[in-house]
Amino acid sequence: MAAPDAKVELAERERLRPEQTGSGLEERLARLPEGHPSGTGYEDGPRPREGGDKRAPERVEPLTDAEYAEHLAEVESKLDKARAAGLATDFQHTIDLGREVWSDERQAIHDEIVKELYARAGSVPCEYKAILAGGLAGAGKTTVLTSHAGIDSSQYFVINPDTVKEEMARQGLVPEVDGLSPMESSDLVHEESSFIARRLGHVAQADGRNIVWDITMAKESSIERRVNGLRSDGYSQIDAIFVGISVEVSLRRTAERHREGHDQYRMGNGLGGRYIPPKLILDQADLDWESQNRRNFERAKSLFDGWSRYDNSTDGQLPVLVEAYRPTDDQNRRNVG
Repeated sequence: MAAPDAKVELAERERLRPEQTGSGLEERLARLPEGHPSGTGYEDGPRPREGGDKRAPERVEPLTDAEYAEHLAEVESKLDKARAAGLATDFQHTIDLGREVWSDERQAIHDEIVKELYARAGSVPCEYKAILAGGLAGAGKTTVLTSHAGIDSSQYFVINPDTVKEEMARQGLVPEVDGLSPMESSDLVHEESSFIARRLGHVAQADGRNIVWDITMAKESSIERRVNGLRSDGYSQIDAIFVGISVEVSLRRTAERHREGHDQYRMGNGLGGRYIPPKLILDQADLDWESQNRRNFERAKSLFDGWSRYDNSTDGQLPVLVEAYRPTDDQNRRNVG
């Protein structure tokens, strides 16, 4: 059986046809429940109260530490039950035992999402340049890329499965779980969002679009496969940026982001905070390299035309460039730490 990436690439070589899109998005938006952030009639901010009262609802107080801990336990329990009930979309909407072939209806939805997201890359040049950005969740890769790495963000199209999750949540494609926000339930579209992100990447690479792959580098094999795919598509400049933090910092920051997003959701703003199970982060711990992500980056350095490593462990301080390599360096390596 062909590898999933090969199947995705074959499909994308045919490109998206205009007739594959249409009123599907509008129909899905119309079916969203009243008050959904993407539904019709929703404006920035909480929806009006029943009975025509246009006043904003009373302020919702943030959860206390005890209440938040209770909510976390509820999230994990409900997600476990949802997965056990087969609510993950790769169980609901695939038609083969390996859960790799999506139904025709779901493929049409994928086409729309890819087309919508790729439209954002219209002004990005096609110079066959790529950057792989790695690091644990909460490392601050976006901040480093846009503010500290000397990269003009207008010259690159960022591909990130989390962006796909947010778009799926916005369009009401995340399975509803009672008591959870759309982004808390987005773990149920993990496989599907990754699949769509790969499709998006293949479209961009077919055009030679300058891209940033925002990934965690959790698997060395995935880094190698992604670089090989870029080389096969003619990319002549492939760099890497790794942003390092400890597992402990990652756990704290992801919890803070989730809690802040959840409090906003309770006040009627946004889609909620994305919940990342602590186990997924704890499993990346490494005694020698602090994280397996860092270890994988170190082992993959030779694959890149250039690379840089930042430390962003200290809150309230700017990320620090620890070391970098460029082919033009006099000694082929520059240590700044």
